[in-house]
Amino acid sequence: MPRTLSFALIVLAIPLFAEKGPSPAEQSAVIKAVRDYALSYTKSLPNYTCTLTTRGVAAPPNAGNTRTPVLTKTEEQLSFFNGKELRKMLRINGQPASDADAGQLRENTSGEFAALLDAIFEPSTGADLVWAHTATLNKIKVDVIAFKIPQAHGYGLNSTKGSIRVPFEGFAYADAQTHAVMRIQLKCVMIPPDFEMQEFDLTLDYKAAHVAGHEAILPNHFVLHYRDFADDSIHTDDGQYAAYHEFSSSASIDFEAAKP
Repeated sequence: MPRTLSFALIVLAIPLFAEKGPSPAEQSAVIKAVRDYALSYTKSLPNYTCTLTTRGVAAPPNAGNTRTPVLTKTEEQLSFFNGKELRKMLRINGQPASDADAGQLRENTSGEFAALLDAIFEPSTGADLVWAHTATLNKIKVDVIAFKIPQAHGYGLNSTKGSIRVPFEGFAYADAQTHAVMRIQLKCVMIPPDFEMQEFDLTLDYKAAHVAGHEAILPNHFVLHYRDFADDSIHTDDGQYAAYHEFSSSASIDFEAAKP
């Protein structure tokens, strides 16, 4: 009997030593620190160029469909220069891009890069930010912040029949020490049922990289899922950023020709 009582007391005492989460004031301080980091992110970036290799799979939406999945591989030159991100297609499925594709520059003004941080953390967007919990990401302790972004500042989706902007929500994972955002997970919500693109979600990872002798937190990898009713397929795009180096005046990009 005494042994049973002693064991019960030990079990009851365990929760007393559990790690307590931050107070509401501390949670607000974390959100502010991450917001300060995010809003200064673009200004702190060096001018650089890298390659973005994206492997895509377009598969039928159900297991009973015997249609062969379509595989694609694209290689792009991604450059960041004076606050603008631009892309230039280099190869498609291992072959040099056509003159039309290779010559087309695309300026990224909404999507998976710096503008995404602005949409989430810029106060004027009206985002709802809530400290969710702590976690471990790639052996780093992170603060996880839940967000909801209204439609006015939502994610831009493009289809063959036009473009729309929709609300999105998800989580930002920030280094608990430096407050640098290391991952963004999001899903688009309230997509009109008659819009061709549905079930859109994105995970974007950032990682430290060296450019011109300096370390910077840059996009490293993304996975994008969506359903496209135009081709009746479930799409998965897996993108890897690599070969970062300092942007120089000899880079083969005409920034004046870039169009949003």
